[in-house]
Amino acid sequence: MWQTRRIESTAAAHTARHISPMTGKERILCLAPGRAAPGMALAKPVRDADGSILLTAETVLDPALLERLIRRGIRAISVRAPDLRDEETIARELADARARIDTIFRGPGSAARDQLREAVLAYRIEGAR
Repeated sequence: MWQTRRIESTAAAHTARHISPMTGKERILCLAPGRAAPGMALAKPVRDADGSILLTAETVLDPALLERLIRRGIRAISVRAPDLRDEETIARELADARARIDTIFRGPGSAARDQLREAVLAYRIEGAR
């Protein structure tokens, strides 16, 4: 495992996690390592293809760690980010997600297809909140 910095104090966690000072909310984003910013904290451990943990959750990313992840071929990481969206934006994103799911699952289908639709919708709604 690489040597990493961990968030130790509540104050440091608040800063490193980029919690929005306006709302106090944060969200978990799944990003390619090249799209993550130094200073972001991992929301989940990063694992290699064999399942070994490369970086633990709450590790604060720096440019060197991000570059290593890219070189190792890690395609996605889960990071904490501030949630700067207002309630209107969240409502619009939820409506858009529902509309996309309705389009994908339009027409008649089986009970299994209906269950899949509900699972996908629940996943998308959770991601939008």
